Amino acid sequence: MKIKLHEIPEEGREYIYNRNTGELNAVLADLIQDAPYEAKIFIRPLNTKNYDVAGYIKSETPELCSQCGENFKYKAEAKIHEILIPGAEEIKNSQFAKSNHVSELNEDGPGVSEYFGDQFDMGEFLHEAIAFSIPFNPRHEAGDPACKTSFKSADGDAFIYDEKMGEEKKNNAFNVLKGLKLN
Repeated sequence: MKIKLHEIPEEGREYIYNRNTGELNAVLADLIQDAPYEAKIFIRPLNTKNYDVAGYIKSETPELCSQCGENFKYKAEAKIHEILIPGAEEIKNSQFAKSNHVSELNEDGPGVSEYFGDQFDMGEFLHEAIAFSIPFNPRHEAGDPACKTSFKSADGDAFIYDEKMGEEKKNNAFNVLKGLKLN
């Protein structure tokens, strides 16, 4: 789903995508399968080359709970606020600086994405936005009765892994020399 940026009016344009409109069904299929989704995106030009993109995408992804191991539907949501800038052609043997780590990103301000030519691939952008919203170890929400995690021991008490550490005899290599008799 590519958007021709030069066709966006000065006041901006809203784009609404869902399962019924169908433009993103094939692009999102590997993440959300046949789950319903809703995306609302507003794009407005900032100047002749840069664009402001704001909105959200919501859906569900089939995941495996990292606590109980059961399959469940994770509610994936991504808020979007990006500035689109024209992409630079990569020059052979060039070097670019990159962000050190994703933890250094500022979630309050907009991100920056590139577009090439005069088109922006909205489908691929929303695919990545929903993929990044899925945590590394998804799990049921706290207190969800669907989570079959059992943290109870056999006698019904809460399970706590706390091993009593006994006093170990310190094995000193020089202890052997105490019993050694020399002529």
